[in-house]
Amino acid sequence: MLSQSISQPVEVFDSPTVARAGSESLDPVVAARDIYQALAPCEAACVVFYCCTRYPLEQLSKELNHYFGDIPVIGCTSAGEITPDGCRKHCISAFALSKHHFAVETVLIEKLSSFSEDDADNLVSSMLDKLRGKAVSPGPVEQHSFGMTLLDGLSIREELVIDALNLSMQDIPLVGGSAGDDQHFVDTQVYCNGRFYSSAAVFMLINTNCYFDVFSHHHLASDNEKLVVTQTAPGQRVVEEFNAEPAALEYCRINGLKLEELNSEVFAMHPLAVQIGDHLYIRSIQQVNDDLSLTFFCAIDAGIVLTKMKSSGLHSHSAMILDDIRRSVGDIELLIGFDCIHRRAEIDKYNLEDSMSELYRANHVIGFNTYGEQINGLHLNHTFTGVAIGAPIETDLKSVKR
Repeated sequence: MLSQSISQPVEVFDSPTVARAGSESLDPVVAARDIYQALAPCEAACVVFYCCTRYPLEQLSKELNHYFGDIPVIGCTSAGEITPDGCRKHCISAFALSKHHFAVETVLIEKLSSFSEDDADNLVSSMLDKLRGKAVSPGPVEQHSFGMTLLDGLSIREELVIDALNLSMQDIPLVGGSAGDDQHFVDTQVYCNGRFYSSAAVFMLINTNCYFDVFSHHHLASDNEKLVVTQTAPGQRVVEEFNAEPAALEYCRINGLKLEELNSEVFAMHPLAVQIGDHLYIRSIQQVNDDLSLTFFCAIDAGIVLTKMKSSGLHSHSAMILDDIRRSVGDIELLIGFDCIHRRAEIDKYNLEDSMSELYRANHVIGFNTYGEQINGLHLNHTFTGVAIGAPIETDLKSVKR
């Protein structure tokens, strides 16, 4: 939490602080129109969307450009969407932030493999200078802003980019998600400047006069079994051996599984984690390879010890976390949610879609199922990560929460 005295009044406007939208039409003309009609009353500073890969992306780009014109629009492809109706698949979800309560700066990062700390320093410094010129916050920009990233989920460059950005952001929180492609693991794309890009990232700095809270949580508890990473394929997120044995066979052994049973759902039900300090961070498996190695969604190094994890109740834990967030920001106007694809697999397996959708609707969640989640300098898996936005700060309140 961060405290800041409030000295400026917040003007009241007729337009909403935020707007939320979704469309289940796979016709890009209809989908873009649906999104526009739902978001138009907001007088948007920006629009953010997440879409499945069944859309003809070039045509969807054309339609979004037609409707939103000069309004900054960013987005990405997904592996499941969270719309105003809750958990959905094969559709598009979106939100808009009002220009009366938010100011934004957006940039496309194309050369991910060569993105350096110097690049991040120059980028963040320039964006903050521009943001100060149009800030809406009642205090210093740095104390009332957050960053958001959308990254190519198959680029294997998330750690490099977010680490550099996080160092440059200093005390400004950073949150985001890795684009998906409906679990085809072939082509994930981000959207900026009127078109989709592969091997790229979108970075947005958002200043606001609303309360907000950046968060990241998982619902998993540790078990007793351990695996030591004894051999990897450097730079590829591939583990070749656990405990000096083929990785897939050792993974099967500790979970009582057969090799032929390994698939995305099984990996979601039997996660692993690495301990850093007092915290356990999930390292999710993407797929098993022909040589019995395992490809992960996050970077993973030889020598680390992974712990077997188990679910402690996805719905009950999520409800508890959302209760905590409401105590921090008050009523939630919008919760931008980055929800791991492995959480979605658990929702599907245990028929939790209705109950989770009810929970997400009640808390105004808009988001997507990711191939990885980011908070500050960390690239995570199996988490629900995001930023909850509350009401505008009132003049008689003495603290800003985030």
